[in-house]
Amino acid sequence: MSNLHKQAMDAVLQAAAHDIVATLQERGVEDKHGEDGDLVVMDVAILHAYRIFMRICEEHGLEADAGYFADMANDLADEVAQDVD
Repeated sequence: MSNLHKQAMDAVLQAAAHDIVATLQERGVEDKHGEDGDLVVMDVAILHAYRIFMRICEEHGLEADAGYFADMANDLADEVAQDVD
């Protein structure tokens, strides 16, 4: 991974960390390591991934299709699950 990619990833992770803290507070989740905390992390990660998908589509003049994103994310999750097995 190039330096530029590492810097971009660090920026995304820092933004996600701030969003996680804010979402935990908004939802009144006190145990960030519990099931509700895990759900917050997943929600924020998915939201950030979708925002990145939208920005990439916009940059390339493509329509950001939420259904397509969901289908592709589901396919990826299936592939990862198979790799783990």
